[in-house]
Amino acid sequence: MSDIRPDSVNLRILPDIQQAMVDHCLTEKPLECCGILAGRHGHAWEIYKLPNADQSETRYNADPQALIKAVQEMRRNGTEIMAIYHSHPRWQPIPSQTDLKENHYGEVPRIIVGLLKSPPECRVWRFLNEPLRYEELTWTASEFSPANIASLNQAPA
Repeated sequence: MSDIRPDSVNLRILPDIQQAMVDHCLTEKPLECCGILAGRHGHAWEIYKLPNADQSETRYNADPQALIKAVQEMRRNGTEIMAIYHSHPRWQPIPSQTDLKENHYGEVPRIIVGLLKSPPECRVWRFLNEPLRYEELTWTASEFSPANIASLNQAPA
């Protein structure tokens, strides 16, 4: 996704983080996998690979203890959840009805990594309630300075 106006991108991911996410999905195949991308201001520079407690090829459920540990680390690092990702080893990277029904994080962007193609296809979605639906978001894997992004809301010394 390189021909997108910079001001219209919903999510920016460091390229090595995007690759780590895809590698995680490939490593866990044929099971679905899940994780969190963290950062600030629509920029993701941390990855938390979470175990799929369901150990399923068609569903995912983040291990509760690993999720708590990830959230605690994000708080220490001053980062927030920028996106939740999971893989679709056997389907297109489009939200399923189960994905929509089990939405516990509101409009936090969701990345679905489809593993049917090589290289895997990453698409980003926002899940909406009432009625249950989704919309695709724009994203890019590009370099940026996490230190510059993290300091955007900090008052000068």
